[in-house]
Amino acid sequence: MNFEERSRSEFSFFLIVIGILVLVNLISVRTFFRLDLTKNRAYSLSKISKQYMRDLKDPLTVKAFFTKKLPPPYNANARYLRDLLEDYRSYSKGKFNYQFIDPVADPMIAREARSLGVYEIQMTAVEKDKFEQKTGYMGLALIYGEKKEVIPLIQDTSALEYQISSMIKKLVQKQMKVVGITQGHGEPGMEEQLSNFVDVISKNYEVVPIDLTSESIPERLDALLVPGPTRPLPEDKLYQIDNFLRSGRNVGMLVQMVKADAKQSMQGQIVDSKLSRLISAWGARIQPNLVYDAQCQKITVAQRGPGFIMQNIVPYPPFPLVTTIDKQHLMVKNIESFTLPFISALGLNEKIITDNKLAGSVLARSSKHAWSQMKFFMLSPQFIKPPAQNELKQFDLVVTLAGAFPSAFKADQLPALSQSGESLPSFIKSAKPARLFVIGGADFLTNDFIDARRKDGLFQLSQNMVDWIAQDAALIEIRSKGTGPATMGKITETHRKTVKYFNLIILPLLVIVAGLVMWRRLEARRTLIAAQFHN
Repeated sequence: MNFEERSRSEFSFFLIVIGILVLVNLISVRTFFRLDLTKNRAYSLSKISKQYMRDLKDPLTVKAFFTKKLPPPYNANARYLRDLLEDYRSYSKGKFNYQFIDPVADPMIAREARSLGVYEIQMTAVEKDKFEQKTGYMGLALIYGEKKEVIPLIQDTSALEYQISSMIKKLVQKQMKVVGITQGHGEPGMEEQLSNFVDVISKNYEVVPIDLTSESIPERLDALLVPGPTRPLPEDKLYQIDNFLRSGRNVGMLVQMVKADAKQSMQGQIVDSKLSRLISAWGARIQPNLVYDAQCQKITVAQRGPGFIMQNIVPYPPFPLVTTIDKQHLMVKNIESFTLPFISALGLNEKIITDNKLAGSVLARSSKHAWSQMKFFMLSPQFIKPPAQNELKQFDLVVTLAGAFPSAFKADQLPALSQSGESLPSFIKSAKPARLFVIGGADFLTNDFIDARRKDGLFQLSQNMVDWIAQDAALIEIRSKGTGPATMGKITETHRKTVKYFNLIILPLLVIVAGLVMWRRLEARRTLIAAQFHN
């Protein structure tokens, strides 16, 4: 093939490629398609979001109040939101519509935004090599009939699909599921220690306090959460919890075996709420200990000296950093890690599980470099010393059970009532299938560890736990998606050095070799062309 024939062939190939691209663009005008290669498909709608769109009965309108020409990095939020809303619209069969409006340009629109709950905010931008204060709008409102839901400020897009889909679910559903949280026996207060957690789950559920010192467990509950009582529950209250589970409704048991005081005495004290009796009958075991782990969260400790205070960051073994997670279980499959403070070790009773045909799973374990402390619990970091290497082992920390549970009580030996005017529910001879979540502590749900601004693994676990026991797990899939940077797992020193020297030496050499190969090919081509024209 001479030079002229080769040129015609290359030009024909170029025209074919251009024709294919034009055809693909013409098809894409009528067909929605997106290739998402990110982990967890962070830039594609999940199945449940698509299903919400297909199930819409009435029109749903989104009004996105965004100022035009927002400064970086806020302008990226508007682009991401527009792409996400377009995804929703494409699956809605015309029932989902959205519009972007700039309230700054029209006082009437600004009043509408304020009436819906979206307000003008101040933001810091870097322009002309200096920081400047800007004002603008970055919120949206979802309107469905006479109902509305609002996101006043879209500052982080990593969980935006979850926010929008959970709001859509809330708008279209006729009745919210009811989750009860027990109080009255030393549990963290819902309005004090658990307020952050309650605020988060209240967006998707009706959350009601159940004071077991003065009332029974109401029938209208869909799920029950027992967040670590530290005082003994009366026998009839234990029976009510047992009956609740065996009636086919789900329970989250946060069993507090050690009450840790890390602010004053720096010691822990064994407590007995009697809940261990229930979970033992249901197929789980719990130890009156605290698990310490060399793989742990770090804390800041103040060191005082003559005339100075120094802040040091030190590992804190009573806060195990959990990375051994059952990736097959829906509740935790997309969580990379989380911290469980002041936690007791669990286990499964295989005989009870087998005899009653229950399904038992260990969701999370400590690392293999953990140990347990019993009877005496020292919490001050400078006094915590790990035992010998041969005494370190792995502990089960989170378990779930599912099936028709046996009772911790006998039909002919029901407990006496602790309150006048109450009556015990009838003994259930044939239990209905239910779900049980068990963890050896409740501190992880308190305001010290649950913060909606962090959205870390523990924040996800707390929400997934409620979704799972409420059998409303559809949003777990969306919540676990994210557009943030991926976390790096633990690597060995050898691996780290290999990657380092590959980047410093091997990679540049590969680039040089590739450049030499291309240069030689170009030289050979020039020689061939010169020879053809010379002839």
